[in-house]
Order: sequence, then C-alpha cells, then structure tokens
Amino acid sequence: NRQKRLNGDLIAIPWRTLPRLNAVLPGVQQGKYYLVGARPKSAKTQITDYLFVYEVFDWWYDNKDNTDILPKIDYFSHEMSSKLKWISAISYKLFKSYNIICSPQKLQSVFENYILGSDIIAIIKSPPFQLWLKTFESIVNFHDSIRNPTGIFKYLKNDKEANGHWTEKTIPWRNEDGSTTEKRVRDKYIANNTNLYHLSINDHISLLSAERGQTLFDAIQKHSAEYCIELRDQYNMIPVDVQQMSAASATAEYTSGGKIILDKLRPSDSDLSDNKHTSMNVNVMLSLFWPYKYKIENYEGWDMARMGNNHRELNLNLNRDGISNASIQLQFLGACNYFAELPREPSERVYEQIALYNKNTI
Repeated sequence: NRQKRLNGDLIAIPWRTLPRLNAVLPGVQQGKYYLVGARPKSAKTQITDYLFVYEVFDWWYDNKDNTDILPKIDYFSHEMSSKLKWISAISYKLFKSYNIICSPQKLQSVFENYILGSDIIAIIKSPPFQLWLKTFESIVNFHDSIRNPTGIFKYLKNDKEANGHWTEKTIPWRNEDGSTTEKRVRDKYIANNTNLYHLSINDHISLLSAERGQTLFDAIQKHSAEYCIELRDQYNMIPVDVQQMSAASATAEYTSGGKIILDKLRPSDSDLSDNKHTSMNVNVMLSLFWPYKYKIENYEGWDMARMGNNHRELNLNLNRDGISNASIQLQFLGACNYFAELPREPSERVYEQIALYNKNTI
C-alpha cells in the first residue's frame, strides 16, 4: 500500500463531498464489509446509495482517465424496483449537475397538478446527461428478482469464478490407511483485474427471502456470517448490507427533569432488527439518526425546527481498523438523494439555503 501511495495510486475510493468523514474513514476499500443501519424512514437507503453508489461512481467518472481503479456495483434491491432505482439516479444527477430538485414522483408526472416540463426532458435527453446515464449503467447493475441468500451468493460467486483464477499449493495429506502423501489444493484467488472494486449491496437484509426450513434470523445469519465473509475474504469483494433498526427502541426516554436521554435514542448495534449478530461480522458499521423525529428542539447547536427533514447525523458506530464512535452532522435533501456536511458551528446561511431549496423544489 505504501508503494502504491508513493506511486500516486489510491487504496480507497474517497468520499469527496464528506471530507470530515473521509478523515476518519478513508472511503470504500477492497476486502471490507460495511453495514448501514437506521430506524424506519430515517433515510438508510438514501445514505447507502449516496456513499456506496453515487460517490463511488462520480469519483471514478471524473477520474477514469487517470486511475486503474474500476468500480463494479451489484445492487440487490429488495424494497424498490430497478425502475425506481433508475429514476432516483436521474433525480440525483439533476441536482448534482444542474441544481434542479425534482423528486422521483415528480419525474413520473404522477401528481394531478404537475406534469414534467419539456425543459427537464431536454436536459435528460442531452448528450452529457445521456453519457453519464449510459456509463452509470455499465457500472451499476440493479437486481430486484434475486432475494434469497444462496441465490445472491451463487450469482456473485459465479461472476468471480468467471473473472479470475485460483493458485494452488501442496499440503501433506493423510490417507485413510494412515499413509502420508501430498495433495494439491486451492490457495489464493486472483482476479483478472486486481484493481476492480466489486461492491455487493443488499437493501435491506430483513427483506431477504428465508430458504426452506429457515427463519429470517437464519437467512440473515447465513448471508452475513457465511456468504458475505467468504466474498470478502476469498474474493476481496466489498459487501454492503443495509439493516433496519428496531422501531421499538426509538421511544424517547426522559430524565426526572423532563429532558430527553439522547443516548437512548442514538442508533447502536443493539438496535439491529431480526439478527443483532451481523455487527460482529463487519469491518465498519454506520448509522443515521434523525433528531427532529423526536421533537428535539436543539441538536448539536442546530435549530431542528428550521432544519426539519433536512438534517441527519451520521454515526460511525464501529471501525475495526481505526476510530469508532464518531459522528458528523449532515444536510439532507431527500427529493434528490443528496447529503452534505454541515459546518461545525450553526450558520444562518445554511438555514437560508435550506429554505431556498425547499422553496425551489419542483
């Protein structure tokens, strides 16, 4: 790794728009297993897409002529159709490059009082936008029909076996008659492209289909403790699991003086739904917290009434290679799936910007 860095190469795909996160977590690394958790309707899918799809793809798209890194993303969407994932990507791109906030619903012209304008159609059909979409399609593959853990694993394993080979080694082998001989066995998998960053995203794993004779707990356990570990350790893949956190644990608790006990509300590994053991298998666990949901008036100095739905806290719950228990405050634009780090100190400029975004949302 040191020699690669001296040569000007990177070891991780950075999160460019989140520099404070990138300072403690270097980005997306080969051979790492990530878990993203949040309580229902707290934007866990959106932060996963932002960190592990859009940020990864956009970094590569901007640097593809100057890097050997090539991302590949297999996204197993158990909650949304592939069609809706594509529409969401268009919403993201419209904001990122054209500063237009147009939700997936508005893009589909489903409201009685709104029909998508020809000006936006013209932007989507323009050569630069179409090039981005076609290139995105070459990197990101959305799956909405493979739902059982074994089916997902077989799909990914077959892909790796078709795009790499195994080295062999000789080991001593004891035969049934007690004699000793030597045997050739598999040693190490070598990908055809060692600079391939192959992500497998599952959103979310509580919607995995349990196989015959299994409970949902069993299905998640097999997926996480067996399949994801093998994909990470044997094939150097990057598994990313989205896991819902218990809504029951989201009930506010108060001190005798009537103040909310925040530590009881912030997400932790003990809140993971359906199988809490997943946190033991991963390298990194991230979670989102939405203070406004609990009518908290002020959080980390920010006025929650003015921030409303446009605020989230991103927590680094677990990082086996570095700093854990860190957090950053984020601005969130749900209509276009965009996040940005908030300043360390509250700023009137941010409140005005959020008000302007909400006013200009199509």
